[in-house]
Amino acid sequence: MKLSRPDSARPTRRYFGTIAGQRLLRQSLVVLTTFVAGYLVSVFWLFPAPLRPKDRLVPRVLDLGATQATTQLEADGFRFAVQDRQPDPSVPQGAVIWQDPPAGVVAPPNTPVSLILSEGPPDVVVPDVAGFPRALAERVLKAAGFKVGKDDTIPATSEPGTVVQTRPAPGVGRVAGTPIGLVISSGPAEYVVPALVGLPLAEARALLQNAGLAAGMVRRRARAGTVEGVVLEQQPSAGARSPKGGRVDLIVSRTEP
Repeated sequence: MKLSRPDSARPTRRYFGTIAGQRLLRQSLVVLTTFVAGYLVSVFWLFPAPLRPKDRLVPRVLDLGATQATTQLEADGFRFAVQDRQPDPSVPQGAVIWQDPPAGVVAPPNTPVSLILSEGPPDVVVPDVAGFPRALAERVLKAAGFKVGKDDTIPATSEPGTVVQTRPAPGVGRVAGTPIGLVISSGPAEYVVPALVGLPLAEARALLQNAGLAAGMVRRRARAGTVEGVVLEQQPSAGARSPKGGRVDLIVSRTEP
C-alpha cells in the first residue's frame, strides 16, 4: 500500500526566495551596514579611544604657573619646553597662556608639550606733561594707568605750580600702576639768600622772613666753644638765589651736656 504525505507536510517555497523576501533581506543589510558604519564613526572619530594602552590625554595647564604646569606634565608622563614669553594684559607673569598639543589630545608618553608663558601686562609709556598745571598733569597720569608719586619743587622760569618734568622721564615704559613723580616749578629764583652763619636762630629766622624766604629744617649739633642756638651752617649758602618763599635749612649749635 502506497502512503502519501498530507498537503500540509509538503515543502513550500522558501520565503526569502520570493520578491518580498529578497526586498526585506536587502533592507536588513542596509540597516545593518548603516549601524556598523555609525558605530565605527562614533568610536574612532567622535569618541576616539587610545589606540595603544600607553597613550594618554594631554592635561590642561593654561593659567597655571610655570612650576605647577611642568610638574603636572611630568606627572602625566609628558615632557615640556618653554617656547616663548609674551605680554598679556590679564594673565599674571610666569603663568601659561598657550600650550601645544592642546588639552584633551591623546598622545604617547614623553611627547613634548610646548608652552608660552606670560610676561604680565605690557609696559605703558609715561606721558609728557611738562608745562601742565599740577592738577591736570595728575589727571593725565591717572588716565594713562599710573599712580601719582612723590613730588619735588625746584626754582624754574615757568609759572609756579606747573610741571617741569616727570620721574621717570616721558617716553619711558613702565608697568601700569607705577608711581610717577612730578617736579613742580616754584617760580623764578629772584631772592638772594642772606648770610646766617654766626647769628642766633631767632635773628636768622627774622632775616629770612624779611628777605621773602623761610627757615626749613633746623637741626642741632654740639660744638665746643659756642653758645646755644647759633647758626653753624646753612643750605643753600649765602648769596644763592631762591624763589619767593624758598626754605633755607639750618644747623644750630647746642651746648654739650
